[in-house]
Amino acid sequence: MRDFLKTTKGKVLVALTVLALFAASLGAFKLWSDAQKYTLMQTNITAPATNKTTKATTKSEKIQRFSDDDLLKYRKEALAKGVDKYPNGYLEIPSINVKLPIYNRTNNLTLALGVGKDYYLDSQFGKGNVVLAGHNMERPGVLLSDLYKVRKGQEITLRDANDKEYRYKITSKSVQSAKVRVIDGEPVFGSAYYLPKEDQKPIVTVYTCADHGSDRLVVQGELVNE
Repeated sequence: MRDFLKTTKGKVLVALTVLALFAASLGAFKLWSDAQKYTLMQTNITAPATNKTTKATTKSEKIQRFSDDDLLKYRKEALAKGVDKYPNGYLEIPSINVKLPIYNRTNNLTLALGVGKDYYLDSQFGKGNVVLAGHNMERPGVLLSDLYKVRKGQEITLRDANDKEYRYKITSKSVQSAKVRVIDGEPVFGSAYYLPKEDQKPIVTVYTCADHGSDRLVVQGELVNE
């Protein structure tokens, strides 16, 4: 055997065996790494809603569009800083199996875990317009990737820190420009930031990216329970 391994054929066989073992090791590592990433990407936040918050949750920063690696990076950071332990409520959309934590600020950490209040940061559930923004990762079951599947008449539920639920009936779904049209200083009806008049029902607005980030998919619903 030793003599054979010294031959050209033997040396080639050894080299091929080493390469095969190396490739198998790389393949096994990739499978393990992909499994770890998938598990982290699918992590669900289950901490009770609270009125408390953290410095990491409330920091203001420019929101960037997430790649898969960005999502994993910021999700790891958010978990390490305990952001997951302080959701201020939950967004539930039963028709697309969504249950995401709501945070009172949108930044890269909160949006890696769920959705955040946008524009009307002091809004209260069941009043005015509660605007919630989240990422579309274009991956089924991840964050707001499935929002495009909702239909008019289906429900959106907001649940607060006292476990009170506010149910909204979806009244509209549209793709809009990221620039909100304003007339006389007020966002126009149907836009993400429209504020209902006194004789109109309170609304919720849930939006995410559409057309690979150039537009927004805006879903709105009217409050059906007081």
